[in-house]
Amino acid sequence: MTIPNTMKAVHLHDYTEGFEHLTVEEVPVPQPGPGEVLVKMAASPINPSDLMLISGIYGFRKDLPAVPGFEGSGTVVAKGPGLLPHLRVGSRVTVGSQRDEDGTWAQYTVAKGMMTLPFNKSLGFEQAAALVVNPLTAYAMVDDVKRSGARAFMQTAAAGTLGGMLWRVGKASGLKVINIVRRAEQVADLRAEGRAYVLNSSEDDFDDRLAALAKELQATIALDAVAGEMVGRLVAALPRGGRVVVYGNLSGANVSAAPGQFIFRDKRVEGFWLSQWINDISLVRLLSVWRKVQGDASFRTPVRARYALDDINEALRTYSEQMSGGKVMLRPDGELSG
Repeated sequence: MTIPNTMKAVHLHDYTEGFEHLTVEEVPVPQPGPGEVLVKMAASPINPSDLMLISGIYGFRKDLPAVPGFEGSGTVVAKGPGLLPHLRVGSRVTVGSQRDEDGTWAQYTVAKGMMTLPFNKSLGFEQAAALVVNPLTAYAMVDDVKRSGARAFMQTAAAGTLGGMLWRVGKASGLKVINIVRRAEQVADLRAEGRAYVLNSSEDDFDDRLAALAKELQATIALDAVAGEMVGRLVAALPRGGRVVVYGNLSGANVSAAPGQFIFRDKRVEGFWLSQWINDISLVRLLSVWRKVQGDASFRTPVRARYALDDINEALRTYSEQMSGGKVMLRPDGELSG
């Protein structure tokens, strides 16, 4: 195929709240170096981690200007020197961007050959595009729950895409899941989906009901995407020795909890970062997990809206106003019909 000289890419010029400072620019198509490939991007989802990066509150900051986007999918169309890049040419792959690389919100991106993973063609570009951040996070955290010997866990942001995965994967693993949301309509939606335990954190008796349910189901771990004061409420509801795993910060607030819960009740709070988990496991195990998430319908991602790169601000506004109900997908290839 003919590769153009220039492409469209979303550019981040400043780390600040909001997203009106993002621009779509015509820039040269990057060239792959040793061990790298050039990927013609087809799809890339918007994730909470993307919003954190744009706002400057993620675990690292990229040198500016930078192209955001932590994951996506496309086709390898060119290669730099090296055996693996040679083997990847023509393959449909998922792409994960690193700290020192531009991201996936562009028509083309350069990635290390080791950071591109071929996927089953039956998945399609959109499912493959969302196969890294949420599915691997869900797998890793539920695996941690199982290894701990827990019989149940609680999770916040349960109406979101990752919340749905955590419930499905947990249920398939024989675990009871306490789903926490913040609106009455979300309670109704999740119960209609078949979730047995759903609580609304906005109700007056939420804390008492959560503690009682945690005791009944023997839920000793809470998976939290909210942070802020929610962590303290989860800590208080857990039985002695329980722990809260914080993997997000939807509230934008610092974690708060009563010290007595740690001193006298042997509870703890810890964090989960997918990038660190990937770095800590072996390549053999990563490939094994990769095969599993491709073949398991529990890890599928519903898509509720699609946008071209030129409409990045509208796409981000749509996603930030409602993070539940399915992913908002960017389509650098211009395909908006699904």
